[in-house]
Amino acid sequence: MDYTAPLLSIVFILGLMGAVRLPACKGKKLVLAALAGLVLVSWPPFDWLFSRPLEIWYPIRPAPISPADAIVVLSAAVEPPIYERPYALAGHDTYGRCRMAAWLYQHWKALPILACGGGSKAGGPSFAASMREVLVKEGVPDADIWTEERSQTTHQNAVYGAEILRSHGVKRIALVVEAQSMVRAAACFRKEGFVVVPAPSDFREWSPWRDELLLSWQGVRRNEITLHEVVGLLWYKLHGWI
Repeated sequence: MDYTAPLLSIVFILGLMGAVRLPACKGKKLVLAALAGLVLVSWPPFDWLFSRPLEIWYPIRPAPISPADAIVVLSAAVEPPIYERPYALAGHDTYGRCRMAAWLYQHWKALPILACGGGSKAGGPSFAASMREVLVKEGVPDADIWTEERSQTTHQNAVYGAEILRSHGVKRIALVVEAQSMVRAAACFRKEGFVVVPAPSDFREWSPWRDELLLSWQGVRRNEITLHEVVGLLWYKLHGWI
């Protein structure tokens, strides 16, 4: 448990106590509405509920049951090189996705892996280059790794990645991203004409009850991701990208 969880809970309790003592007025309603909003965005059971429409489509299993011609893994964040750390560093989500792709290669099917991600705009290595490093360290032969290094968005991951996949005759892909991000990512690749076999790298799972019952920054973060995906789906649909 981190410090944020009990602090958020204490703030909520103090705010509720203050609201109860306020005289009946519009101000009291505003305070209660603000406290309700605080619970909605930071209480883990609510973030689990909000993520269901995105994750419910994907059975929780270690590997896909359908065949594929290649594994495709999309980048998330990669920290650029800095003076005191002169090398790029794959972020948590990017690293987790690459670990999942490498696991599939070693324990499911030894298929070529396409790492998608341009990302870097500051002259540093592409996100895909950092992903290649992770995949190689996880035991994937360098010869079995393809990289797409131009994309800046999920839509571009699919558009530019499709060029590489088609050049190798690939028609079916095992797609690796978190379950929350899978709906939009899979729709982008289907728009490009591929059969997509979802291979989620992570699901929203329950933590110990003491963590699930307290307000937490993790709940805020997960709700932010859900909102990002919902808005992204609407935006992509409006542009005809999915």
